[in-house]
Amino acid sequence: MNVLIVDDEISAIEAVQNGIQWDKLEIRNIYTATNVKDAIRRLGDYPIDILLSDIEMPMGSGLELLKWTNEHVPNVKCIFMTCHADFHFLQEAMRLGSLDYILKPLDYSKVEHVLSNTIEKIHTESILKENSNSWIQNKKTVVKQFWKDFFLGEISPNRDSLTNYFRQKRLDFDLEKGYLPILIVTKKWTEEFSKVDQKLLQYALRNIADELVVIHETEKDMISFSDTSVLVMLRMNPGLDVKHLYKRIEECCRLLIDAAEKYIKEIVCCYVGLKQTIYDMPAIIESLQEGDFNNVIYESNVFFLHQWTFHKAELDYSDNSTAKWREWLKQGRYDQVLIEISARLTTQEQKITINRDFLTKFSRDFYYLIFAFASDRHVFINELFGDERSFKLLERASESLDDLFVWVNHAMDLMRNFDKTNANRDNPVERTKTYIQLHLSEEVSMEQIANHVHLNADYLTRIFKKEVGVSISRYLINKKMEMSKDLLIHTDKSIGEVAMLVGYYNYSSFNRIFTKETGISPQEFKNNYKSNV
Repeated sequence: MNVLIVDDEISAIEAVQNGIQWDKLEIRNIYTATNVKDAIRRLGDYPIDILLSDIEMPMGSGLELLKWTNEHVPNVKCIFMTCHADFHFLQEAMRLGSLDYILKPLDYSKVEHVLSNTIEKIHTESILKENSNSWIQNKKTVVKQFWKDFFLGEISPNRDSLTNYFRQKRLDFDLEKGYLPILIVTKKWTEEFSKVDQKLLQYALRNIADELVVIHETEKDMISFSDTSVLVMLRMNPGLDVKHLYKRIEECCRLLIDAAEKYIKEIVCCYVGLKQTIYDMPAIIESLQEGDFNNVIYESNVFFLHQWTFHKAELDYSDNSTAKWREWLKQGRYDQVLIEISARLTTQEQKITINRDFLTKFSRDFYYLIFAFASDRHVFINELFGDERSFKLLERASESLDDLFVWVNHAMDLMRNFDKTNANRDNPVERTKTYIQLHLSEEVSMEQIANHVHLNADYLTRIFKKEVGVSISRYLINKKMEMSKDLLIHTDKSIGEVAMLVGYYNYSSFNRIFTKETGISPQEFKNNYKSNV
């Protein structure tokens, strides 16, 4: 019996080598590797029986190594080592398959116990292999590959193509049998997990599904369909009672849903297709995927394709809700807006019609409400929602009802805080006057002023002239001239210095504008004042 130990830390490998009584376990050879690449090389060079591997390594994870092993040397048994101390619930789920899971720091007596059980399992399978041929051992792999090729369109769904494929691969598929797919999808996790941990949980889900989805009088093929889904294909005789079949499937799926939530913290939905010929399977799978795509209510459930009713996403705004909510926001009634939105989207009748298209349309209309809020307060919308988190939440708002509510609550909090922070904020005209007064010594552009008060330049120009009676540019020149006169009269500064202090860095420009505005040059103005004193 040969063992391969894989860990990126050499000290950890040495600890395992020295801490376990290998002779007691009848382990003949112990090989080691410090990364996935080296491990794959060892698996190719030596007849490995047991793989004892760390999960997280810098040059490829243990999960990647397991995937390669399952594809190329499927008889090797894998045991994972990890520091995730909060994964006790996962151990029970893992025992449903051939994979076991040991926590670090290692308890060597427990490791020996797990290795002993694994060795016993290998001996048992070895006895079974002696009574069968290699084809039986590889059949599951060939069947899984067939379904993948079939659903990817590599094999045409007609009798000749399928017959030729089955003949070449030595598969005993009966084209006259009935087929029924069950798509099992993880909708969300009830706890926070890393990407690596999520892959591990999906592996556990497949094991649980294989253990619990047992339909008598059928043959079952289990396929990892995507990163978040498992596909179960049932094959059965044409005469099997469909009503009884659906009842048994629902019972199994309910057990699966409960186990997934309890052991691996996943919210799972099962989508059950129709019992049809093998030629109909690609279209039925596509319908199941469409149903899952439009299932934006992330609650565990079992859905049967023959019971589905598709609805168009129609928003009922007969009472002009958006306009009403806009008025409520003007009045500071944020909670009332949230309460009404929640009431509209969480009734059982409403949930039936909610799909991706519905969420997209609602998000669009709610964004109009935000735009109206910004317009009513004379600010740019980016001043409210220009941060990266707001952008990401808006992107996800059409993926699920939960995501939509997260976005709505986030937006309402930002609007509430804005109003609270700016409760005594001056109007934009007064802010424009203040900004000009503070920046008379600079060359101020219209764009700078508009950006400061967060308004469109044309709009600011219109409301300023309406309230003040002159344009912003005229008001700016008037203030500069007032300050120039005061400096010329009450200080001994030169005309060049005065020009600089009122934002004219070119003496000729200041002289020309002052002469035009007053009728005399700056020097004449200064001389006239002194002669009258």
